[in-house]
Amino acid sequence: MELLPYLDWDMGSTMGAVARILSDSDRNDDIPLVFYAFSVADRAHRGQRRRSGDPYITHPVAVATIVAGNGGSTPAICAALLHDVIEDTPVRPAGLRAEFGAEITGTVEALTAGAIRTPDPIGREVMLVAVADRLHNLRTLRPCPPASRRRVSLDTLVLHVPMARRLGVPAVAAELTELACTALEDLDRGPAARRRRLVAGAVRRVDPVRAAEAVAAAGGAAVLGGGIDPELALATGGAGLVALAAAVLLGRDPEAARRLARLLEAWRRR
Repeated sequence: MELLPYLDWDMGSTMGAVARILSDSDRNDDIPLVFYAFSVADRAHRGQRRRSGDPYITHPVAVATIVAGNGGSTPAICAALLHDVIEDTPVRPAGLRAEFGAEITGTVEALTAGAIRTPDPIGREVMLVAVADRLHNLRTLRPCPPASRRRVSLDTLVLHVPMARRLGVPAVAAELTELACTALEDLDRGPAARRRRLVAGAVRRVDPVRAAEAVAAAGGAAVLGGGIDPELALATGGAGLVALAAAVLLGRDPEAARRLARLLEAWRRR
């Protein structure tokens, strides 16, 4: 796909919040580059729609707004706007690099390759865009099938909430936690629902002791296992795993997410 300058007349209404944030932070000179990134993403995603029926471009714009509102650099905002073009459109890395350079393209490539799920060090901008991407996906999760909503919610608690805390964006971490717990509660049915809600409440209050105690007192694996993915049962299936899950959910141990991820992977291979 040839990347050419392109201006959408509706750009102002969709990108207004990002433009205001840039202006308020004395980055007026960066606005043309950010709007150009929008124009490329808008053209690339033209005709694509989300499950909600909204034009797909509304998603990268929302992600870019979250990134900008949480202190993201101009390259991070551009990468947020472009974060799905390599994976979901004909745009190729070489063309993106020619238009936007190595820094922005490298961030997009890292996100496309799932760099946040590897043990390798990753940059702050990659993490911030990944967290913002997940936050908007959670905000618009309801049209997805139940299995996807369960999977995304668990993945959020295991990976994205601790990452948001490491980034120093507690409001984002809190909203991720709230949305993920609410989604799991909405999917939850049966006699153990009340006990699961106690666990979710402890997690929301960022209380690791109460979280671990609530899981253990309510029956360990039974608390989150009934009617929910096996990963949830594994994550709360014993004293050690309870403590590990609490550390992951509450971001108290940077290595906890990786240890739990290895356990989940072992479970999947069983």
